[in-house]
Amino acid sequence: MKLKLRFPFIYRFLLVQLTMLICVPSIEAQQLYVGSEGLFYLPNNVIFTTSNTIVEVDDNGNFIVGAGSNWGSSLQYVNGKVKALGSGTSVLPVGDNGVYAPVSMEHTTDVTARYFNSAPTSGTNGTDVDAVSDVEYWKLSGTAVVTLPYNENSDITSLVNNNGGSLNSLSIVGIKDGIWNLISDSNTSVVSGDLLNGDVSSDVSVPVVLEGFEEFTFGIDHQIVLAVDDLFDTTGISIRSNPILSGKEAIEFTTSGDLLNLKASIFDINGRLLKHYDQIELFGNQGSLSKSGLGSGLYFLKFEHEGKQGVKKIIIE
Repeated sequence: MKLKLRFPFIYRFLLVQLTMLICVPSIEAQQLYVGSEGLFYLPNNVIFTTSNTIVEVDDNGNFIVGAGSNWGSSLQYVNGKVKALGSGTSVLPVGDNGVYAPVSMEHTTDVTARYFNSAPTSGTNGTDVDAVSDVEYWKLSGTAVVTLPYNENSDITSLVNNNGGSLNSLSIVGIKDGIWNLISDSNTSVVSGDLLNGDVSSDVSVPVVLEGFEEFTFGIDHQIVLAVDDLFDTTGISIRSNPILSGKEAIEFTTSGDLLNLKASIFDINGRLLKHYDQIELFGNQGSLSKSGLGSGLYFLKFEHEGKQGVKKIIIE
């Protein structure tokens, strides 16, 4: 009769941790695969490298990091679910299909994350959601203040400029029962970066119970868009001719009154700033912006006045 040794989970867990502590500093890293029911534990502050290869984790495998871990990069990340233990501010180094999309969580209990470089589940927009990304999504669990990153892959430029034009309207949204809603109250998200690279955090003072949502991605906060749209409602800014003929030397516009310290910027369709205008002079409630150097195509024209913003699409023929 063959004797089978059975060890309680905690002993197997500690054995893996001990092996990591002893061996990692001197191991030549190889491709790492964590299979079904397998467990790999990376304690905080342990030197670890996969020599620029992606860690593959089975749907039933376990890749675990200690609280406070910040391991991960665009060349070394986990394709699969990652768990962070305990309490701290941890980076969960998830990615998929060549895209590194780490989740930062400030948590007091265990949390998990997995990233999918594909369109999230379609659903209905909630009361305070104007639009939802169709590029990527995350699955998260636990209770935490959450920060999600975006980059060129995320196409935040289209999401923002097609829905009011304010980067500050970018928020984290979650879907439940077919409805996408903000995961924090309106106007509480924190956005850092520009249209091409940055991150969005949930309300920093109120951790989110993540099990309340099935998937997470980026969306547009309706209340912030309303504030942005007020700029056009209250100032009466109107482009005189759109499309703008290529023979015109300037983009001409009118306003309902004299506006001091009016500013404007022009961006291309990729979100790159092409022109900026400070303290635009108005004559008889009319103004103009030189379009020197702008070829035919689609652009985004953003006006700023007294803390409010508004964006219009313009076409130069």
